[in-house]
Amino acid sequence: MASQALPPANLPETAAMHDRQELCLQLLQNVNASHILEILPSKIHDNGSGLFAKEAIPEGSEIFRSTPLVTCVADGRQHITCDYCFASMAPNFNGIDSMKPTFDAIAIPEITMCINCFTKSFEEYHKFECDALAQFPTAGFLTRMLYRMLAMHKLGAISDHEADALRHLWGHRGQNPYGVSSDIIVTTVTNVETLIQSELGDEKIQDLYCKVLSNGMLIKPPGEESYGGMLDLVGSLINHSCDPNTVMVFECGQLRLRSLKPIRAGDEITQTYTDLKAGVLVRRQELSIRASFTCSCIRCEVEHMIISALTTNEGFSLNDFADTEMKLINLGNQVFTYTAEQLEAALDAHTRAIFTTRPWPDTLKPIGTIRFCLARLSNNHLQAAMHALKGCLSTTNRSGPEWVDSLHVCLLYLEQFIITPGAPQFGIPDMRRFRYFFIGLLNELLMQANKVYGIGTRYTTAIVTWYSNVINTMDQPRPGEQGFVRTFSLSQAPVLMWAGIEREMGVTLTIARAEAEAV
Repeated sequence: MASQALPPANLPETAAMHDRQELCLQLLQNVNASHILEILPSKIHDNGSGLFAKEAIPEGSEIFRSTPLVTCVADGRQHITCDYCFASMAPNFNGIDSMKPTFDAIAIPEITMCINCFTKSFEEYHKFECDALAQFPTAGFLTRMLYRMLAMHKLGAISDHEADALRHLWGHRGQNPYGVSSDIIVTTVTNVETLIQSELGDEKIQDLYCKVLSNGMLIKPPGEESYGGMLDLVGSLINHSCDPNTVMVFECGQLRLRSLKPIRAGDEITQTYTDLKAGVLVRRQELSIRASFTCSCIRCEVEHMIISALTTNEGFSLNDFADTEMKLINLGNQVFTYTAEQLEAALDAHTRAIFTTRPWPDTLKPIGTIRFCLARLSNNHLQAAMHALKGCLSTTNRSGPEWVDSLHVCLLYLEQFIITPGAPQFGIPDMRRFRYFFIGLLNELLMQANKVYGIGTRYTTAIVTWYSNVINTMDQPRPGEQGFVRTFSLSQAPVLMWAGIEREMGVTLTIARAEAEAV
């Protein structure tokens, strides 16, 4: 039965969800789980709750599906993405048609919706958020999520157990959640209370807004910018690690949680809250600002130890390194204001500020990101392919969404080089070898996409289509056929030499590991 009043806002944030096991069971019963889960005291979050596996979960498995409590399209996408089902009219990341949903849309002030979605949204919340959206068209997506939740509350669309669960979520009030200051929170809430005409009052709305800021998650399709945000009650209980064992996938209006590695019974389930393409110092700074904590996972500790050793050997400080990394990241964010030559000169200048006698190490972040930026700026397919391959193989953590994304971007540049009419060999003994190398990496992308995102998702389906189109043009042996793994290895060596990449940085195919294990 719907609740017309959210629970009191003044519940201490130490009142953890796991102390209410009846509520925990209700939440878990409302998700479509493929494995037995439980909500217990977190091993990561002091005094907080976490989601745990009660049984072993294999790598590459779907753990659960859930319909988020609230979703909202990202800033800047309101006119190209349905603010209900998230179908998009925009070109997608890689131009593969099967990844681009199409729909008949109607124009609503400040947002876009499919015709059928508008009727559903109006009944669920839109009748009470429409005026607020019209009066504050520049409101960010997290503020618009607050509008929507208050509108849902007015319509009785938040159930008793959902309201109870919201009360137990941490909001980090007074700690500038998501980097939003207390003054901005107060101003936003004052405006919202007037616009939505909620009966909850300032204190409860401030509490709710802090929980949206602290627990909202991005909806980010593979290889693309964020489409929007969501708040999922069970998903909000999954704590952060920079070496996560799961990934969240948003598909067909649902959150899908998938395992990135084997999870043992009793293990806490983790996700990442930050961009793993950044180094440990930048990640920790971002997490401190946005979520008020420091990650101390194995990945962070190892990366920190490597950088600390470099500071001793090279004579710079951790602060010097963090400042330089941020400068390089800012270069990448402003990539189209530079030429390739200007970007290389800036990279060289920033590198010499701390590495006085050597180039930036090949596997030290964010060099991979800068290499991909150079590929984007290159005036010919040869240079772009070289930079992209260096950017891709700088990735040492070769699993999960980060690796899938790097492989995908790299393959797009390699394909353009291969199909360029009359593409010269440039030191490659045989372009046929280059094609074998390409199809081996494309097969690896397919294997990784299946594992990370699951078969049947839009992304994996698009990769399957791409792979099928390419494989039909290939000579034998093909991936999966006898002799291909050896052919790939013989092909990879000259390609790496051509690109100026150390042989040790090459790719070991999943099918090669499977063959070795079968012997």
